[in-house]
Amino acid sequence: MANTTDNKQEKIIEKIKKVLELSRNNPSEEEAKAAALKAQELMAQYHISMQEVDDVQDIENIAEEQVTVGNGKKWKFKLATVVAKNFRCKHFFYGRSTVVFYGYETDAKIAAETFKYLFKVGNTASDTYYNQLYWKAHNAGEYFNGKGIVNNFLVGYINGISSALDKQCTALMIVTPEEVKESFAERTKGFGKVSANLNLNSWYGQEARQAGFEKGKSAMESKQIAEKAS
Repeated sequence: MANTTDNKQEKIIEKIKKVLELSRNNPSEEEAKAAALKAQELMAQYHISMQEVDDVQDIENIAEEQVTVGNGKKWKFKLATVVAKNFRCKHFFYGRSTVVFYGYETDAKIAAETFKYLFKVGNTASDTYYNQLYWKAHNAGEYFNGKGIVNNFLVGYINGISSALDKQCTALMIVTPEEVKESFAERTKGFGKVSANLNLNSWYGQEARQAGFEKGKSAMESKQIAEKAS
């Protein structure tokens, strides 16, 4: 029985290796992205860590992927931090409008696509949530204080994404490669820091954060990412 189990594990690891190789050495961006997501799914399903497939060598060049989303929406800074960490990347910003993901080419592309998807979902969901509360109060003839609702929703949203991603990241032992870290340190030498405080009190603070948290978790379901980030 032990040999059967070992053989099955070896076959799964070999499959993951092939999928990773496809993701890291593929001229098609869409195929590479799909393969990388499939590899994560398989590792999570069978509880296999990156250490067990570490003989798949990184053969890509380090690259930068830019995502421009405008000067507002300060929550993008925290979202970028969460996404970069969980896709083996580092990140920085050009001004306050452009997020740059820095890592092996496939990792950086997947991080950028995931960020774009999550940023779009977060903006739409937070606006929808605000409008629901506004009309609920309006129709009931109640006073509506909307201060902080959107930001509290987005704080919860980012926490929900982080909860889902960090759990998988820890399980798969995903870490940013040392070569990427060293190159990033050189690339960003002398850069300033960007921060954003999104914590605002509001009448709907806790309620809004919980709603955002649930939305963030659901947005990180593997099938949803595969379908929407493409």
